[in-house]
Amino acid sequence: MAAADLRIHPELSARLTTVQGVQVREDSVFTDDRGRERKLIRKPAEEYLEKLQEILRTVLAPDEAVLYLARCQSPVSVFEQITLGWYIYYVSSVVVVFTNRRLIHFTVGWRGRWKRMLRAVSWGDLEEGKIAGWLSKTLNLKYRTGKKEKYWKISRMDGNKIKLVLEAIFSAGGHESTSAQEIVSLCPECRSALTPRVYACPKCATAFKDEETMARRSWLIPGGGYFYTRNWFLGVGDFIVEAYLLILMIFSALFAAGIIVDEPNPGEEPFTGGPAWIVAGLLAAVLVVEKLLTLHHCRRFVRNFIPKD
Repeated sequence: MAAADLRIHPELSARLTTVQGVQVREDSVFTDDRGRERKLIRKPAEEYLEKLQEILRTVLAPDEAVLYLARCQSPVSVFEQITLGWYIYYVSSVVVVFTNRRLIHFTVGWRGRWKRMLRAVSWGDLEEGKIAGWLSKTLNLKYRTGKKEKYWKISRMDGNKIKLVLEAIFSAGGHESTSAQEIVSLCPECRSALTPRVYACPKCATAFKDEETMARRSWLIPGGGYFYTRNWFLGVGDFIVEAYLLILMIFSALFAAGIIVDEPNPGEEPFTGGPAWIVAGLLAAVLVVEKLLTLHHCRRFVRNFIPKD
């Protein structure tokens, strides 16, 4: 395991200090890749430390220090980026914290407030970690299990510094590995590792939103899956779309069955029978596709372990 006083910049001595009750490396957290202290780095770093101080004080080990931290976007698929549009920047917003022992990922809101979801990976569970890209950087991780993930929308300045930090960490060697061999979600209450798709902490019994309830609400309530996962904007939009499709489908079926009689203009065919059934069927198909899309998005949200309380 790399020591807390691991040398990051050859020309700078390690300076351990406490900020907001959190042990940090002042010579690394507030400097760029050339070891120069920069206001553009210090100011956001201090803001992140202030907003995450409570959780950081409890999640960091006594011999663990923050080497750097930056805001970026968590790994998502291309399909999710396309279907969620600009909202993907909200649901994937994270602050990644690099310590001498591991990488810790905190899910945050627009203003950087922690949303009580976190993941972590020990350096020994990483087979590879490198920075790629030019203007907008990405952090490409490959775990011991073979799984790959990519953190994206990292600023060029942060990316250059993270590259230097990773080089120092991996050069030190001797990192501890865990049985997970990859990144894991941690309980926001007791910090124990959570089991994928088991929505209760095995140690403190903290309950999380579950897939079964999410699926049931997604099928039965317009926008229900998004409301359940606390994505209110998506929920309202989905409610309007699904409710509109459902109303059109019901009226088309009523016209087709002759329960509602159409009074066409002279020379026009009445909207009934076959054509009405076709329209109703097409609307039903669109509604099912909409429901499946909701399920896909909300399944991703739920698997990040959203606390029930």
